[in-house]
Amino acid sequence: MSLPQRDITPLAGQLEHTLSSGLLPSDVTGWGSQLLQRLRQPVQVAVTGAPGSGKSALIDMLLGRVVIGRNAAGLLTNICHGNEERVEFETAAGERLQQAGRLANAAVPPGTVRVHQYLPDPRLCTHSYTELPLAGPPASQQNTLQQASAEADIILWCSETFSGAEQDLWSAVPDSTKDHSFLVLTMADRQIMRGALPGLIEALEPVAAEEFLGVYPVAAIQGLTAQAAETPAEDLWRSSGGKQLADDVKRQIELGRASDADQAELLIRQFGGALLADTPAAATAEAPQAPAASLAAALDQLQSGAEDMLAQAEAAGGPQAGPVLAQCMDLILGLSASLETLPGSAAVSAAREAAQDGEELLMLCQLEQDEDAAIDAVTLLFQLKKELADDPPG
Repeated sequence: MSLPQRDITPLAGQLEHTLSSGLLPSDVTGWGSQLLQRLRQPVQVAVTGAPGSGKSALIDMLLGRVVIGRNAAGLLTNICHGNEERVEFETAAGERLQQAGRLANAAVPPGTVRVHQYLPDPRLCTHSYTELPLAGPPASQQNTLQQASAEADIILWCSETFSGAEQDLWSAVPDSTKDHSFLVLTMADRQIMRGALPGLIEALEPVAAEEFLGVYPVAAIQGLTAQAAETPAEDLWRSSGGKQLADDVKRQIELGRASDADQAELLIRQFGGALLADTPAAATAEAPQAPAASLAAALDQLQSGAEDMLAQAEAAGGPQAGPVLAQCMDLILGLSASLETLPGSAAVSAAREAAQDGEELLMLCQLEQDEDAAIDAVTLLFQLKKELADDPPG
């Protein structure tokens, strides 16, 4: 299920105004600036792996048409939104040469070191792709991967077998990056023909449980064929492994955007005044709800949400920090909204203060983005629910 889409442009404008007002404490300003930058740029999806690991084919599959083809070999390639199909080539001499159309059909100029592909694809308004080749000695590959970890929001590691050498490279990546990364076993059709895929997945699952969101065997050529067919071939799209990967990557993108928007709303409410959505005109557009029922529903959702996340974490072998923290923030913001509907009293004020303290603690957990922070966030929800249930406001 997809998360509700949110127009974050007004939110980014409000956050910028809040930052320019000088009302934010110095220890929060830097984080607020980074948050504003994330709101104003697409989610960065890096697709990396060894030469010949199927990176270009995977991106083409996710785009649903041949955009890169075989022309990106060894080149750092960015695929982002533009008003028309256009390719820009950066050369070692500092030139920027442009051609109309797609990279797959272009003549790559000699000396090209980087490519920018622009496409009028509305999906690329929310996220972009970067094909990041790993080549040269291990030290050079490690430097490239560390740079990707610092800049990318999501990483897709493409490999046919995820060898020991690849595992060594990946092991140095920060845990905060691993929480938003996928291991894609490309050319899965070859492994199926050899009868080796089930054994390979079984061997890699213990590693992937610690290092990635999951293992995704994908036959990209079949997936692209299913996407590009005149009549959508849903069965082929599903059996290629492409649908599951595309859906889960989309989910991660939505979770990241939702988390950024939630944090921006929290900063604005704390230091910049009311949000546009909090104005009386916006409030009257929503159906009224009985305050007591609203609070009871919010408390029930705190409990059930925390329990669901613990169950999912146990099934997955440990909590996935990014999604858990985003869900915790959604739950506590829902609780705060419910408390705002209650008539004022000392008990209500105390409950609102407790919820605000919880928001601030979750904000600190968001900065950590690791397993301990996820556990702390879920524990916080249980504690807050218990505190309000023992001494209910209203």
